[in-house]
Amino acid sequence: MIDSSNVIRSPQSDKRKPDNNKEMREIGDQAVWTLSSAKQGHGVDELRDNNTDTFWQSDCAQPHFINIEFQKKMKIKAISIFIDFKTDESYTPSKVAIKVGNSFFDLQEVKFIEFFEPYGWYTFDLDQVNQSGEKIASYIKTMCVQIEIRENQHNGRDTHIRQVKVFSPRVSTLSGCELLPEFETVACSQFSSLR
Repeated sequence: MIDSSNVIRSPQSDKRKPDNNKEMREIGDQAVWTLSSAKQGHGVDELRDNNTDTFWQSDCAQPHFINIEFQKKMKIKAISIFIDFKTDESYTPSKVAIKVGNSFFDLQEVKFIEFFEPYGWYTFDLDQVNQSGEKIASYIKTMCVQIEIRENQHNGRDTHIRQVKVFSPRVSTLSGCELLPEFETVACSQFSSLR
């Protein structure tokens, strides 16, 4: 069972880019991304280009959706979004829900977030809990993730989201080899296991 009672009001923003976390790896490039609507020149490419100066802009009535679909079940540890009230004002989301499921027909809400004039990176952990509310895993195994923007600041119609990242737990390939150093770059990580 997944806990859907999480309401976060104006969570603390982390100005650092979330990719720097050694416990997680970004897996968004392994998914198919679709949007409920988009203005020309402000679509998926701008949402995923690692540039916080570009953004996705919706082009229809609310709610707005970002759909992320993987080819197989993936362990999703966290979702990070970058939003900027200082620049986007009424285009900035104020109520956002994160849903997961094995298809877009069986989605369950796992997070509901309320923002007040947000700015920066916001990372939301997706923990799996049992029926009594105890955490049983620090990730959710799913094929589909949907980010639903229900409302914007100051009752704005369309929305701007500048970046979205999807993270999986990083699995160590060095079990039993604690004496070896942790490799941080892609070039060196090729030496982290024996073939």
